[in-house]
Amino acid sequence: MIKTSICLFIALFAFIAVAEVMIGSGVRSFSHAAQAQFPGKRVEALIAMVECESCDMRDRNHAVWALGQLDDPRALAVLEKYHTGEECDHVHSLCQKTLGIALRHLRHEDNNRGEALLWRWMLPDES
Repeated sequence: MIKTSICLFIALFAFIAVAEVMIGSGVRSFSHAAQAQFPGKRVEALIAMVECESCDMRDRNHAVWALGQLDDPRALAVLEKYHTGEECDHVHSLCQKTLGIALRHLRHEDNNRGEALLWRWMLPDES
């Protein structure tokens, strides 16, 4: 019984660790892509990507997701600007579901943001 509990705990911890590394890797990757196109630090480049009307919608949606994960209050106004709460139209507009999730993160409405501590080490310091 104890061995089974320990094995389950280790498996759960490993699953969480892998998921967190994947989140950090995604944030880093999308940030680099935005910074390759737009000047500025990580959050500024991601905001510019969200607002880029000529950019690919998929890239813009990735930028929305990354901004929600980064939890930087500078992103709040731009994400609110695009959030209508209507049905998603992924061809013509940003994903409303992704915007809603990002806004909940930024407004601290989900109370589940402690996990970001596990992947923040992956991002270079931009202070």
